[in-house]
Amino acid sequence: MVTYLNKILLFLMLPTLLLSNDQTLEKAYNDVLLTFSTVYTYEASCLQINYWEEIDIYKSSLGKLYYDKENFLIDYSQPDGQKLLINEDSMTMYDPVAGQAIISDQFEMELRPDKFISHYWDMSEKELVEQFDNTIKIKLLTPQEENIIITISNKMIIEFDIMDKNKNYVIYKFSDIQINKTLPDKIFELILPKETSIIDTRTNK
Repeated sequence: MVTYLNKILLFLMLPTLLLSNDQTLEKAYNDVLLTFSTVYTYEASCLQINYWEEIDIYKSSLGKLYYDKENFLIDYSQPDGQKLLINEDSMTMYDPVAGQAIISDQFEMELRPDKFISHYWDMSEKELVEQFDNTIKIKLLTPQEENIIITISNKMIIEFDIMDKNKNYVIYKFSDIQINKTLPDKIFELILPKETSIIDTRTNK
């Protein structure tokens, strides 16, 4: 039974609990930024899951993620051969099955884990969802009514889930993360077959 005194104590403790959660969130965020500030090369296995609510379709993709200070690549093994390459001024999406490559200078989202969380952090409402061992889950609610769940383990982002207001979502899960390892030679060199149909939407070619 909750007594009147217990209610008073809970009320008095509430600001402290809220402050503690805020401090926990900020510490987790700052720890991530500090950890990634030492990252010069990054390699990980990547699972990507997309869902479109209106047409009720799931798509699951597997691949390897690589990046350094200037380049970012997801090299998909499923669907086999698809690549997403981002450098300083362009993004190329290559699909060998369609025989097509789309080149753009418009990036909707930064996929480097630390840049991703930095992009949304200040603009969003934050909530501590779960905390156990060295893992913490944080929920961000953006001004565009996107719900983003970020999972941080040992000061590294291992997953982010993004759901828009129409309940479409995309999930990125990272595993076998390797930091500051020498990347495969010419990993960011994308040579397209001659027969590739190229759609170039860059404004400044």
